[in-house]
Amino acid sequence: METFLIVIEDVDGEVILFHDSFILRQRYTEDKHNVTLTVPMFEPVPPNYYISIISDRWLHAETRLPISFKHLILPEKFPPPTPLLDLQPLPLSALHNKEFEALYSSTIQTFNKIQPQVFQALYTTDENVFIGAPTSSGKTIYAEFALLRLWSKREQPRAVCIEPYQEMVDQRVMEWRAKFEKLQGGKEIVSLTRGTSADLRLLEKGDVIVCTPTQVRQIFPFYFWVFSHLLTVGRPFTTVVTTQKHPKHRSSYC
Repeated sequence: METFLIVIEDVDGEVILFHDSFILRQRYTEDKHNVTLTVPMFEPVPPNYYISIISDRWLHAETRLPISFKHLILPEKFPPPTPLLDLQPLPLSALHNKEFEALYSSTIQTFNKIQPQVFQALYTTDENVFIGAPTSSGKTIYAEFALLRLWSKREQPRAVCIEPYQEMVDQRVMEWRAKFEKLQGGKEIVSLTRGTSADLRLLEKGDVIVCTPTQVRQIFPFYFWVFSHLLTVGRPFTTVVTTQKHPKHRSSYC
């Protein structure tokens, strides 16, 4: 068994950009070995870096080669994050609709610090939106902004809300039924039953359909979605609100 050091240096050989060890076992000495590594890339792009393979045991057992960037194709840069705007607290009156304002008048008078950042995009436009927010940041109201935008239009297509678990589906249905039961004559909030014929009837009946990801894949492979939670390894990681429109369908689902 032999240990080798892998070292990557900048074009001037002055800065070590990466270093790691590689153990070569005797029975694999005739095999090819692939090593995946990550190094920073600066602008302007340098002509090359240097990679050195150095034995940890033997003197002068070293190989140093240049890595040319002459024909390097870099991926597109990620867009910069949306800047945090210096906004004043947003009052309920910003909804400009007495019926909408009445939904929250008993619990809040002004929206929290994050909600004004997304209000214009969700409540006044039909643009696609992705929001990453921590727990207890008022995520449900983000989705409700999009619903109120939908219900402020003359033609009001159905909306779909996706929750990760059936228990959360039941909780969301109960909450929104209580909140929206008197809005514009009463909004119908329904959850799917996993029975195709019954679910198709609910789709015709409901203003908002609440379901799990499995159910939504089975019933409608397109539409305009509001994702309520993103989970990883079985527990909440980041909460998001997203919208997505399928280009081939004119119906918009929220």
